Amino acid sequence: MTDVSASRLRLVGFAIPALPKSGLVTATFVFLPPLYAEHRELGAAAVGGMFLLAKLYDMFTTPLWGIIMDKYKTPWGRRRPWLFLSVPFLIVPVYLLFNPPESVGSTYFLIWLVLMYVGWEMSGISHTSWALELSRDYDRRSMMAGLLQLMVMIGAILVSLLPAVMERVATPTFEEKVSAVSLFLVIALPVAVGICLVSVPEREVPPQPSLGFKKGLSVLLGNRAVYRVLLANALLGFSGFFVQGLFVFFVSYTLNLADRVGFILLFLVIGGLISVPVWIKLSAIMGKHKTLQLAVFIGTLAPLLLLVLPTDAVVLTAIAFAIIGINSSANEFLPRAMMADVCDHDSVNSGSERMGLYYSLLQLSSKLVAGLGIFVGFSFLTFFEFYPELGKANTVEAIQNLRYLIVALPVAAHFIVIALMWRYPITREHQRDMQRILEERGRKISSSA
Repeated sequence: MTDVSASRLRLVGFAIPALPKSGLVTATFVFLPPLYAEHRELGAAAVGGMFLLAKLYDMFTTPLWGIIMDKYKTPWGRRRPWLFLSVPFLIVPVYLLFNPPESVGSTYFLIWLVLMYVGWEMSGISHTSWALELSRDYDRRSMMAGLLQLMVMIGAILVSLLPAVMERVATPTFEEKVSAVSLFLVIALPVAVGICLVSVPEREVPPQPSLGFKKGLSVLLGNRAVYRVLLANALLGFSGFFVQGLFVFFVSYTLNLADRVGFILLFLVIGGLISVPVWIKLSAIMGKHKTLQLAVFIGTLAPLLLLVLPTDAVVLTAIAFAIIGINSSANEFLPRAMMADVCDHDSVNSGSERMGLYYSLLQLSSKLVAGLGIFVGFSFLTFFEFYPELGKANTVEAIQNLRYLIVALPVAAHFIVIALMWRYPITREHQRDMQRILEERGRKISSSA
C-alpha cells in the first residue's frame, strides 16, 4: 500500500515508453491523413471516415481493457504483462500502415489502423495506470504525469526532427519521410518497453473486492468530478487532433512552406517541451485545475497568431507554432494527474482501486475525439471545396479558408474547458483528506491480515 520509491534514473527508465508512443501519436495524426488522402488518393472524406470508424471501435473496447487490467493480478503484476504484450500489436501495424503499397484501398487502411489501436490501448492504459499508482501524493502525481509528458514531447520532437533533417540533407519524397519515421518507431517501441519493465516495481495493492456491475457503475456515475475531467480532456484532445490533422495542409499550401513541414512541426513540439517544468511548478503552487485554466487561456490567445502569418515566412511561422505549443503539454498531463485524484474519490466510496478503468475512460475520451477531430476537419475541407489530392491546384479561397478553420474550432473548445474548471471540487486539501482515509483503511486491512 506504500508509495514506490525509486531513483530519478529509474523513474526516467520507467517513463521512457511514452517517448515512442508519443511519436506514434504525432506520426499517426500528422502523416497518415495526407499519406492516404493525397498520396494514395483515397480522398479526405474516406480517410476521415476510416479514422472515425476506428475510434468507434475504441468506444466499446477501451473500458473493457481497463476493467480487465484492474481485476486480474498475475505473479508479474496487474500492469506489466499487458505492456509487454502490446509490443507486437504495435510494431506490425505501424510498419504496414506507414509503408502501404502503391495500390491500396480503405479496407487495408481501416484493418491495420484498428489493430494498431489494440496495441495502443494495451500499452497506454497499462503504462499510465501503473505510473499514476506509484504514489497517492497530490503533487508527486503531477510530477510523474509531467515526467511522462516530457517523454511525450521528446518523442514528438524526434519524430518531427527526422523529416526535418531529411529535408535539409536531401530532397526526400513524402512517402520516404513517413517510412523513415515508421522504422524509428518499430525499433524504439520494444527497446523502450524493455527498459521500463526492469526499472520500477508496481505498488502493492490488497486483493480487490468484487463490486458487482450495479454497485461499480453506481459509484462511477456518482463521481461528479469525472464528468468534468473527461469532457475537458475530450475538448482539449479534439482541439489538438483537429490542428494536427490540418497541419500539413495549412503549412504546405496556406503558408507555402511544403518543404519545411518537418521543421515547423519541430517548433510546435519544442514549445510544449520547454513549458513542462513550468506547468509542474505552477500546479504545485496553484493546484492542478487552476493551472489547467491558465494553460487553456494561453491556448485560446496563441492560435490567433495564425490569422496574420504571412506566406513564405519560415522564422515567423516557427516562432508562432512554438508559442502555440506552450500550452499543449499542460493539456496532456494535467488531466491525467487530475484523473488519479478522481480515482481516489472512487476508492473511498467503492473500497477498490480502479485506476485502469478510470484512465481507460480518459483515454477513450481522447481517442474518440481524435477520430472526430480528423473527421470534422476533413469534412470542413470538403465543405470549403479544398481537396488534398489537388494540392496547390485548389482555389485561392479554399486555401485561405484553412487559416480560419485551424483557429476557430480550437478557440471555441478552449473557452468551454475554462468554464468546466471553474470551482472544480477536488482541490489539494480535499485529495489529502481522501488520502488519509485510504491510508487508515490500508492499515486496518494490513493489521487484520
